[in-house]
Amino acid sequence: MAKKSSSLPAGQASKKPVKNPLLASERTLSKIGKLLELQNFKSLDEANKFLQNMIGKPDSLNDPFLADKRNPLDEAQEIMYDAFDEENSQKRIKLAKKALSVSKDCADAYNLLAEEAPSLEEAKELYHNGIAAGKRSIGEKVFEEMKGHFWGYHETRPFMRTMAGLSNVLWSLNQKQESVDVIKEMLVLNPYDNQGMRYSLINKLLVLRKLSEAEDLLNEYMDDHSAYWYYSRAYLYFCKPSKKFAADKELIKAMKFNPYVPLSLFGIKEMPKIPPDFIGIGDDNEAIEYADVAFEVWGSNESASHWFAGLYKKMENELNQLIIKKEKERQKRFKDLGK
Repeated sequence: MAKKSSSLPAGQASKKPVKNPLLASERTLSKIGKLLELQNFKSLDEANKFLQNMIGKPDSLNDPFLADKRNPLDEAQEIMYDAFDEENSQKRIKLAKKALSVSKDCADAYNLLAEEAPSLEEAKELYHNGIAAGKRSIGEKVFEEMKGHFWGYHETRPFMRTMAGLSNVLWSLNQKQESVDVIKEMLVLNPYDNQGMRYSLINKLLVLRKLSEAEDLLNEYMDDHSAYWYYSRAYLYFCKPSKKFAADKELIKAMKFNPYVPLSLFGIKEMPKIPPDFIGIGDDNEAIEYADVAFEVWGSNESASHWFAGLYKKMENELNQLIIKKEKERQKRFKDLGK
């Protein structure tokens, strides 16, 4: 085990854009949706039979007939799915510019160009352009109709990705309240929060010491069982005088839920250069992800980080045993799956 430290690590996991496996699913579902729009089903049974037939013929999604029915925005979005799969930066930029030449309403093109922008100010401008493009592509009427369940409508997703990007850039530009306001707007549009923006918001509220707002958010998603919520509640209780009597109990509960978090947060275990692709509840990857985004929370409060480190030291042996148990269970699951 690495030498323990009560201070937080200086480095964070890389935020270099990586392939998003969910985009492949989104691409497929959008094609299916487009294909269904072109049919004239007389009954639900007829539609179900059509879908079952498609399952056996995946090439039907590449039918030239379907391609001919695309509008310019559809074409631009197809280009962007290719762009997000591309690892070469220059090729990604070239594809994004190609998409914009096909449709100026392609929000994802602005999104990618912002990710590749040489400065935060340029990225901010591109994200604003992307938001405007997203609103145009969705349309004012649909925009209002879809409020409350935005993510369920595929055409809104590029817009929502751009909003998330803008929030991150605003925070980096020290426009912190504006960053928070963007996420709050996103949660109004999509309170089910498929993007997990509440995790970014809770950390931002805690950094800004907006404790009442943070507590409201924790209660709003009280069914959330994740390291983010357990550790955020513990931190909140430590900082809030009326709750501090229960802070130890909450932090112990958090550490038992995910005992890997102190290892990543306090630099006992080295953080990876690239964030993990898949996050499991209570696992090591969740701890890495949480430690990366919550670094600013704990690192900005010396008394809180010393409190955390002290309580961890008292529980270290117990938590190490819990990790050993979790690892044995994980190995057994993989072994059972291999049978």
